[in-house]
Amino acid sequence: MDHKELANLIFPNIKDRSYYEEKYPNRNLKEGAMVVRFAPSPTGFVHIGGIYTSVICSKLAKQTDGVFMLRVEDTDQKREVKNGVNGIIEALKKFKLEPDEGMINEEESKGAYGPYKQSQRKEIYQAFAKKLIEEKQAYPCFCQAEDLEQMRKKQEDAKLRPRILWSMGNM
Repeated sequence: MDHKELANLIFPNIKDRSYYEEKYPNRNLKEGAMVVRFAPSPTGFVHIGGIYTSVICSKLAKQTDGVFMLRVEDTDQKREVKNGVNGIIEALKKFKLEPDEGMINEEESKGAYGPYKQSQRKEIYQAFAKKLIEEKQAYPCFCQAEDLEQMRKKQEDAKLRPRILWSMGNM
């Protein structure tokens, strides 16, 4: 089996990367304009560090004629709180921080580069992962969760940054 076949086996019904590149073209911004994002998780109250980050993002976007984006990192759904997205938006409003793009309430967003909820971007990421597998730049991991946890624990005990490294050989 070659890498293209492997990629199609793992991601059989995923649109080609070119679909997303066409759907989300480079922004027509002046040179030096910055696209910045605040990416909180809707798991509780927005803390002062989040507000600080948003102030910096907002200022950088304004100073460079760029874009300040709010993308909600809602992938930790076990810890997500009810109306968490609205809580984030209200916290930003209290400090007069209004993103140019992103979530405007629990379900709606504004902007042409959404979705602005991380959990809804899965197919985009899969298209690019598929291309990486085809190009031999990524490969699937068949480790069991318990084995990965054991490796992580050993690395942490040895004061190493947790990661998995091994030779891909002739893959």
